[in-house]
Amino acid sequence: MKESDPNARKRTDPRPAYIELGDDTDGAFHVYRTTDETIHVVQNGERVQKFVLNGRSVDDYVKFVRDDVEGREWANRRYVADDEDPFAALVDQLADATEVAA
Repeated sequence: MKESDPNARKRTDPRPAYIELGDDTDGAFHVYRTTDETIHVVQNGERVQKFVLNGRSVDDYVKFVRDDVEGREWANRRYVADDEDPFAALVDQLADATEVAA
């Protein structure tokens, strides 16, 4: 009998291996690695933090940075949390981009 391959999910998961979440106001870049359900925070070319989701969602992490981390928030976000209107988030990002360009 053939044993199941523990890496089968990795080969059949339709999501990309990495999903960019965005940059925060401290200049750190947040990326979600789908193959092992972790989030990596990179600053100045080095990984400074690794979060294991342990059954929590990426949305929970994005909301945590947005709402609960003292002194840090999203500066340039590429991921919209499940409690936000995607169209409104796009409009906000466009408005922020025009302010920076002006």
